[in-house]
Amino acid sequence: METSLEWFARAASTGVVFGSSLSAMILITAAAPGFIQRERKAARCGLRRCFTWGGVFVINAILVSALLALVDGIIGNVLALAILVSLLVISLTGLAAVATEVGGRVLSLADRYDANTLLKLAVGTTILFTTAVIPVFGWLVFASALLMGIGSFLESAVDDYRPTKVPSDSAEVPISSVG
Repeated sequence: METSLEWFARAASTGVVFGSSLSAMILITAAAPGFIQRERKAARCGLRRCFTWGGVFVINAILVSALLALVDGIIGNVLALAILVSLLVISLTGLAAVATEVGGRVLSLADRYDANTLLKLAVGTTILFTTAVIPVFGWLVFASALLMGIGSFLESAVDDYRPTKVPSDSAEVPISSVG
């Protein structure tokens, strides 16, 4: 009897995590659809770079927040909590982009190329969370998607703040001879 009760509790907690994550990703996607599209493009174009960015960022964020939590006083704990909350928001935003891309590819197999972005997000999130239930292999797939999403968020955010090249006034413009 205990095993079935434990299974039900585990299934219920997974359902709550899935529902709350999907709700947050839908709100993020509805609030910033252009940014999600730029994240999808970054994830498609630079798969390894996004994965590396995500891994380095997660490790550093966890280490810095752990060190800040060791600091005496309330400031260290507040800063550590702020870092972890920002990591949560970044991971949900990145996972929304990856899930939208996965959902779009799955729906394209069913000849649904013109599907709504929120439908793509729901299908992709369902696939990623269902895959995450599979021991070891599913965890690796989900973790890879999560790290790639975090990296695509960072790549898109850095591109937003990267200065664009503006032509300088002092540059010489060749004048064509009219003859």
